[in-house]
Amino acid sequence: MTSPSGLYSALAPKAHWNRFSLPLDSSVRAFLSLLLLFPFLAAAAFAAGAPAHPPVTGPVVHVASGQLRGTLQGSTAVFLGIPFAAPPVGNLRWREPQPPIAWTGVRDATKLGSSCVQIPAGIGNFIQPLAAAYGKTYNIVPVAFSEDCLFLNVWTPNWPVKTPLPVMVWVHGGSNRAGGSAEDSYDGAALATRGVLMVTINYRLGPLGFFAHPELAAESPHHSTGNYGLLDQIAALRWVQQNIAQFGGDPGNVTVFGESAGSVDVTTLMASPLSANLFRRVIAESGPAFGFGRERNASEMTPLAVAVGAAAGGKPGAQLEALRKLPATQVAEIENRLIATQFPGYNPNSPVIDGWVLPQSPAKAYASGAIQKVDLLVGLNAREWAAFRVGAEAAQKKSGQPAPKPEFGKQIKLMQNETRPLYGNWTDITVATYMAKIILHGAPAVDQTTNDIVMACPMGAEAALVTSAGQHAFVYRFERSVPGPGEANLGAFHALELPYVFDNFQARTFNWLPFTATDHQLSNVIQTYWTNFAKTGDPNGPGLPHWDAWTTAQEPFIVFGENGEASPQQNFSPMFCHLSPDRLKEQLGSQ
Repeated sequence: MTSPSGLYSALAPKAHWNRFSLPLDSSVRAFLSLLLLFPFLAAAAFAAGAPAHPPVTGPVVHVASGQLRGTLQGSTAVFLGIPFAAPPVGNLRWREPQPPIAWTGVRDATKLGSSCVQIPAGIGNFIQPLAAAYGKTYNIVPVAFSEDCLFLNVWTPNWPVKTPLPVMVWVHGGSNRAGGSAEDSYDGAALATRGVLMVTINYRLGPLGFFAHPELAAESPHHSTGNYGLLDQIAALRWVQQNIAQFGGDPGNVTVFGESAGSVDVTTLMASPLSANLFRRVIAESGPAFGFGRERNASEMTPLAVAVGAAAGGKPGAQLEALRKLPATQVAEIENRLIATQFPGYNPNSPVIDGWVLPQSPAKAYASGAIQKVDLLVGLNAREWAAFRVGAEAAQKKSGQPAPKPEFGKQIKLMQNETRPLYGNWTDITVATYMAKIILHGAPAVDQTTNDIVMACPMGAEAALVTSAGQHAFVYRFERSVPGPGEANLGAFHALELPYVFDNFQARTFNWLPFTATDHQLSNVIQTYWTNFAKTGDPNGPGLPHWDAWTTAQEPFIVFGENGEASPQQNFSPMFCHLSPDRLKEQLGSQ
């Protein structure tokens, strides 16, 4: 779940989302002493790398690093907390992920691994005001995080698997600075029962995952810096290629999918040569790889990184030693403080053009056809930015400070900067038209503006350019909103499609919403489309409304509607968004 810092800040009140804390005889005394000592001995053994005692029953697989024992949930086999890389700690902080450390014996794979370093609230600060809009109290539960966090989870149906299954690998959202595969809303059991093998992964977040420091580029054999979170995702996909057959998965039929920042990341991976042959298909929910604001290279992120190093006590030209000695949480705290005080508007938690992971910008890669030749299913929710607007309003109210008066000229300029990369010569008329709508209609027009410019137009461009490159693209729009006191103000807000995709309506993240049978009906439709696409590259199947692949002439798309049904429609692009492949190649290739 992510929000581009530029355009939205021009349209809504500013708020800091630093989501990122009896006398005893001698024999009895001796026995009690052993009891008191035992936890410390056990902790020492665990710290030394001894595998935890596995349960006596459960499915066992042998991966490259050793044996794993999971659990059975009915006929579904579940393996949790599997290390796909070495712990990125000490000298491995801000380095390319290394192979996982092998173990002896059978490793317990029945418990989720830690999430990566983030603020204790995780995505709680995002969810809490949404629940409040529905009149519900959402209590934030602190996230269990650690720098040792490169784990993944696997769900396989009908254990043992007899025929290799298509694999779906989930990349979570959270602005690349929060979230993790341990969230209950990402439990993969329901999707797995539909004949796929489900994998969810962690990746480094915030300044540990996206930190572009010149000293890191100097020590890198690839002269690369800034994309450690993306490299973790690539490492997880390589682990899948090497090991997933042991679980019953087909390494030649992998779909990677994600939401929000996870969607931005997986569509960005399409532009990375390092992801060649790691997946065949991509599902991108609410986050395009390009189209809003100018993309940054590593050198443009240097000032913030150097300021973090200086605040950590590092000497000029020799900051890494000091930075690697600090606790990871302190590094994150320093960066958050500097962004709030000295670098307002910076978004350091996004992929950067580093010359190795990303040799060129995603926009140029898509425009030139230098992307992985994979099929794409991509779409958005009808009122994505209502969630951020409501959150900003709640934060403003909580602060007790009056909302800053908008500076109209600066808003126009910022909106032009965010819009120009994709709209080109149509920028001025686009901005003028949308600003007039905002003045006349207020919050609903803010939601429409950000949806159209930040989501719909870039996603349509992705579909057009993937199709132009010879692959298939399928586009959707999720319009279902949940009846209740918050519906009018939120509608189909950012991330609302997640419980439908995972059929996890009972998960704590979203169970405050008053879901009905209509929602379960729609979940069945969406899951069927998603898993059909993962199996064959075509979402269509018996009993489903036909979903046409993208064409320039018709711009077909599917609407997941208020009535819980899917309906085919055409002419997806919003006003002034011209999605001719030739025009897009010229416009984006010049960026």
